[in-house]
Amino acid sequence: MKGRTAGGDDAGFTLVEILVAVALTGLLSSLIFGGIGFGARAWTKVERRGIEGTDIGAVQGVLRRTIAAAFPAFASSDPTDGSIAFDGEGASLALVAPLPAAIEAGVLARERFFVAQNGRAQALYMGWRLDLPSADEGTPLAEETVLLLDHVRSARFDYFGPPDDMQNPIWQEAWTGRPSLPQMVRVRIERDDSRLPPWPDRVSQPRATTNPACVYDPVDVGCRRIR
Repeated sequence: MKGRTAGGDDAGFTLVEILVAVALTGLLSSLIFGGIGFGARAWTKVERRGIEGTDIGAVQGVLRRTIAAAFPAFASSDPTDGSIAFDGEGASLALVAPLPAAIEAGVLARERFFVAQNGRAQALYMGWRLDLPSADEGTPLAEETVLLLDHVRSARFDYFGPPDDMQNPIWQEAWTGRPSLPQMVRVRIERDDSRLPPWPDRVSQPRATTNPACVYDPVDVGCRRIR
């Protein structure tokens, strides 16, 4: 087949020229849309890291404010019990503190931070309930849970304070059944995906460590409740 007239005037394109043009068009389209796809993937990755970074900052803010505002409530209604409602373990932390603004700003509640399964991965959760430990005995309220941070391999809490009244403060793996709150709490989070932003260690300091209704008794070497 010929695409030109006998007189030599141009009358169209040959089949070879059309095939070459189609091939070039397809190549250019692949390059253009491939570039757009790469850019979109890169933007999505950056956006995801930005969201993750924002999440980490928000979660750290919740932990920092909760620990700083921890209320040294008595652990029970027993007047002879001077221990504070603060159960600090290596993998979990339970205390009494005002709830975050997103739940009910300023209302005191039992709060607990822990790691639990969330689908195929683990996550950091906050559990809370309104019944306080020193309230009258009754049926405890159900604990509500809030997902704080996904893809968490482990959480580690450490506590700074004196092991007893006769020793200097040191970092400890647990803080439970004490007459006061720890002086500082360190939070370490390990993510389960190296592509996610890492969690920098954070240290928070409770503003009040002892209950004002607790008076140190040198005879019993402990807390004497005055109300």
